[in-house]
Amino acid sequence: MVKHWSGKFKGLDTGSEDYEIADEVWEQIWKETAEAVRHIPAQFVRVLQSTPSYFTAEAWCFWFVYLAPILLKGRFRDVKYYDHACQLGDIIKSCIALQFTYTEINQLQDNCIDWVQTYEKYYYQYKEERLSACPLTFHGLLHVPDDIRFCGPSSSTWTFLIERFCGVLQAGLRSRRHPWANLNNRVIRLAYLEQLGARYDLEEELSTHKHPEMILRAPYTRVNIPDALMRKRLAAYFAAVLKARCKDIQPLLPEVMPRWGKLRIVDGDYIRSMLACGLDPEEDKEREMSFVRYELQVQEDMGAWTNKVFYGRLEEILVCKLSTNKIWSNLAGKTRLLAVITPCATEGKDAARTVTFYTRMTQSIVTDLRTVVAVIGRAETRGEWGIIDRSGGLLHPTFNSP
Repeated sequence: MVKHWSGKFKGLDTGSEDYEIADEVWEQIWKETAEAVRHIPAQFVRVLQSTPSYFTAEAWCFWFVYLAPILLKGRFRDVKYYDHACQLGDIIKSCIALQFTYTEINQLQDNCIDWVQTYEKYYYQYKEERLSACPLTFHGLLHVPDDIRFCGPSSSTWTFLIERFCGVLQAGLRSRRHPWANLNNRVIRLAYLEQLGARYDLEEELSTHKHPEMILRAPYTRVNIPDALMRKRLAAYFAAVLKARCKDIQPLLPEVMPRWGKLRIVDGDYIRSMLACGLDPEEDKEREMSFVRYELQVQEDMGAWTNKVFYGRLEEILVCKLSTNKIWSNLAGKTRLLAVITPCATEGKDAARTVTFYTRMTQSIVTDLRTVVAVIGRAETRGEWGIIDRSGGLLHPTFNSP
């Protein structure tokens, strides 16, 4: 598709259509692609070069699904080509989902048929001399829904089990002098653990994935005294939760609140707050992992409560130990983990479902740490920031010990 849009596909011109993008615009797109990597967590994708000739299949998949809708917006002379490109990204998202209903598979099949027919209209144009515009890969797209219908999700069929197990073994390879003995011992001990679990019903006790919901990590500040502005924000949060008055809450807040800089969500993402980024985040050489997706219950005009998606930058994590004063109601004597977040002005849009941009950030807020559900990436283009949210139940590459 990129070769079509850059006028380099098998010597074909645009024919009766007008989908080419100028070379200087492509230079800007690839530059923005390379610059976006710094703002995308490393667990999303490896480094993307500023030229597509070095892209792997993984890189192309990520670019089409997450970056193309952001970087190609407004680049075509006719928006229909952009919509067609975004439709391909949606199809890829559907193909790598972890679970399906038959209704969703039928919808995927309809989308694939519609996309291929539209492709033929725009690029093949039903002309014999443009027959080379129809490679076999696009025809193969029509068979993917049937493969999923009869064989299951791609995560269960399009995988290389031996290669995955080799990845597990490689992760535990520590001996440089006796690597083969190291591998042998690891395989034997994994088998021992498996047999112990099977014989004595110890699968749950021997599980390596039994953790609390959130795991806090250094940097850690034991003696942290929030300033007046932060105490005001904390009081506003508890006042909303307890339906009390801020002036009654604020004097009862603890004087010292320890704070943490990093967080790992169990079976989820690693998140690094701005506290862990140092004094000057612009000089930080690590990939940015401080922007998050969080979900709050919001009361609509009719009084009903609905779940709403927000995005923002995680500033720090506070540990708030409440007293036994009766004003705290059912929270009395408990410890609350609180996230300090600077929200992005995204107007409640869900970037996992629609292309979402923002140009400004609002005042910091305090909320429960459990509302943070995922880390996100960002890509800047022409003065706007696009949100990269992969929390839509899609397949991600990973290695877990058996």
